[in-house]
Amino acid sequence: MLNSLDKLTTEEKDLVMNALPIITVMIAAADGQVDESETNWANKLTDIRSYSHEEELQAYYEKVGENFAQQVRMMVKDLPANTKEAVPALVATLAGMNDILPKLPATISGPFLKSMKTFAKHIARASGGFLKIASISKEEQALIDLPMITFVPPVIVEEEEEDTTADD
Repeated sequence: MLNSLDKLTTEEKDLVMNALPIITVMIAAADGQVDESETNWANKLTDIRSYSHEEELQAYYEKVGENFAQQVRMMVKDLPANTKEAVPALVATLAGMNDILPKLPATISGPFLKSMKTFAKHIARASGGFLKIASISKEEQALIDLPMITFVPPVIVEEEEEDTTADD
């Protein structure tokens, strides 16, 4: 995936590389309280996905993971006292992915979007609730499918292999 970013502008590359920290802070701030369990789990998840995720995305997760915790800490530090107030700006920033995803190869854009959505769900489930039951707040629920990203990945049609065996 990282090679696919070469044709993007510097700003677009920055957004792609900051997408996971943005998602983390957006989900964590949605209910008005950034919970350390959410940010810690996001950091662990980024690390896990660097070696145990779709192969074409592993290098991306590894690169993002290099300064992930620091990025998240800086973003959290810059949040207003009422963290919910920051969510619309984070949503608007993340919506910029709509201009970037179509520029990526079809074999990357779909898996990357799916990966961002599952990442958001994992962060939302990381805190709250009794024994993690009902742990996703209604504010988080409204964001975990990343509705600000309206890009629809192209359908990849795999070519069927020809049957070379003869029916005699």
